[in-house]
Amino acid sequence: MTTGFISYTHADSALKEQLVRHLAPLQREGLIDLWHDGMLRPGEHLDPAVQAALAASDVVILLVSADFIASEYCYEQEMLRAFARQRDGTSRVIPIILRPCQWKGVPIGNGETLSEFVALPKDGKAVISWSDTDTAFDDAVGAIRDMLKADDKDSPPAPRARGQVPRSAAAEPVSRPVRSTNLLGIAAKPTDLDRDRFLRSGFATTATLFEQKLAELNASDPRIDTDFERIDSRSFAASVYLDGKRVGQVSIWHGSDMWRNALCLSYDTATSTRNSMNDWLPAEETPQGLAFGAGNAMSRGRADGPLDADGAASYFWENFLEQVRSRIR
Repeated sequence: MTTGFISYTHADSALKEQLVRHLAPLQREGLIDLWHDGMLRPGEHLDPAVQAALAASDVVILLVSADFIASEYCYEQEMLRAFARQRDGTSRVIPIILRPCQWKGVPIGNGETLSEFVALPKDGKAVISWSDTDTAFDDAVGAIRDMLKADDKDSPPAPRARGQVPRSAAAEPVSRPVRSTNLLGIAAKPTDLDRDRFLRSGFATTATLFEQKLAELNASDPRIDTDFERIDSRSFAASVYLDGKRVGQVSIWHGSDMWRNALCLSYDTATSTRNSMNDWLPAEETPQGLAFGAGNAMSRGRADGPLDADGAASYFWENFLEQVRSRIR
């Protein structure tokens, strides 16, 4: 089932709840499983839970309004990350315009703006500008339903605006058990496509975690500064500075010719040369499906058994953090 994440500002909570009600038939049909922050349990930490749900989503529904665009969290932490995942091919973004605003020129990274993507309802006409909001949401949800049904039938995606990622590379779940070939449950070998999607998911999760943790580190001490650079769709670099002096740097990538089926890490440079590395996590077959295996025996901390995408991200972050600590002790 497709997983959906609803990104919205609390100023639009009433309209969000109305959309959720309109999406209920799609949930009952088993077409989509929705998540929004109104589903958080008491005591849950808001930001990690939101970022984890965003990283795991196949479809991100943006509820766009002037308040949404003005919100630093909605724009920086949710919308820009959603479009970064779409460019990585791990998710699809669907903007729904709730209230009239100057949304078309809003930058979404990589030199693109929201105007380059098809927005709902029809023609990007704001929900509250329709004769009634139920009609507007019915139009938007009908388009989402058609998209999901078409995807279930493996039909070609609907026409898209320039820069939009095709569904075949975007919203299909990226990590799943190895498929069974018969009633005895004999596992089929994972395909190259399975491996590529698994690696892409692991890389996207790692990039999201590093960006989040670097922001937390930066806020923890006025003497600390951090830098995160997305080099391209397959690599990123990160640095930590203490009183302006670099005390840690790392680059992480996947898909190089030499280590094609692995997530790779290097402490040597803040730009990914992809010709040397200090650690790696290869994608390996396990009885449960694909997983990241233990990497280099010389790494600062060995991976403890097979890892999923979250485990791989945490493994690389903890080793990088230990490297930074060792330089400032």
